[in-house]
Amino acid sequence: MYAESDLKTSRVLFVTSKKTAIYTQVVDLVKGNLRNQQANSYQFTVVLGKSFADAQINFSPDLIVTVGASASELVMKEKPVQPVLAVLITDSAFEILANKYYGSKAGAHAAQVSVICLDQPIERSIKLAKLLVPEAKIAGIMTGPSSQKNSAEFAEHVVAAAMTPKLVNIELTDNPIHKLEPIIRDSDVFIPVPDNRLVNIATARWVLQLSFRYQIPVIAYSKTYLDAGATAAIFSSVENVAKQTSEFITDEKMRIEAGAHMPAYYSIKFNYSVAGNLNIDLKTEQFYRNKLQADSE
Repeated sequence: MYAESDLKTSRVLFVTSKKTAIYTQVVDLVKGNLRNQQANSYQFTVVLGKSFADAQINFSPDLIVTVGASASELVMKEKPVQPVLAVLITDSAFEILANKYYGSKAGAHAAQVSVICLDQPIERSIKLAKLLVPEAKIAGIMTGPSSQKNSAEFAEHVVAAAMTPKLVNIELTDNPIHKLEPIIRDSDVFIPVPDNRLVNIATARWVLQLSFRYQIPVIAYSKTYLDAGATAAIFSSVENVAKQTSEFITDEKMRIEAGAHMPAYYSIKFNYSVAGNLNIDLKTEQFYRNKLQADSE
């Protein structure tokens, strides 16, 4: 047992983008996880981004955790001396902010700014697609302005899963349906990659309409996309994000050696109605999780 005097106390300042359920849930789950730690004690303060400057002075945190992209920007532009961890932010959004305020991702990391990216590694979605449709020969992949630079890497993962890649890039100025239709029509599975928020919004409706028209399963990146008509989704849940955030906070070495962390945990969900319409015989979520785990070992 640890005596009270042996406990090392860390002050953690959470800066949230908005006072909405998802941000509150992440913070509450992290705080709950950290209260169970025996070797450390933690003091917490939670503020909205606009109150960051005052909290910085009054609370004197040891670590700043930004929850959401706008909170990350408000903190990064102030360049605090303390280590910063950005969560609930996509890799592309973090890269834009890192370039803007620190010159590069490497510059941000050198200033002890770390990130737990919200977007899952695409190889997980590709492998799940092949497990759901073992006979699939062609995988359509949709990129956007930020993710297009990774097209060659995405194609390699598709080939590694014994499929042929068909990639389409959507820019903000494009008419999505004109570029999406031939790709989705000729694919056996289709995987949109999360990108610029406006691109995500502009393309989701067309992706789902075209997938329904051509009876092509979509492997999505969010629960919202799944509920709207995708066949399956592999994504970072609030619980997944909170668990990894808690682990980061308790690992002092990780704070000092700042860097980008891909999601260590993920959730898999299915739209059973859509899968049934596509004649996909779904097994249990644990079956697919076990297969994905085995592939990564």
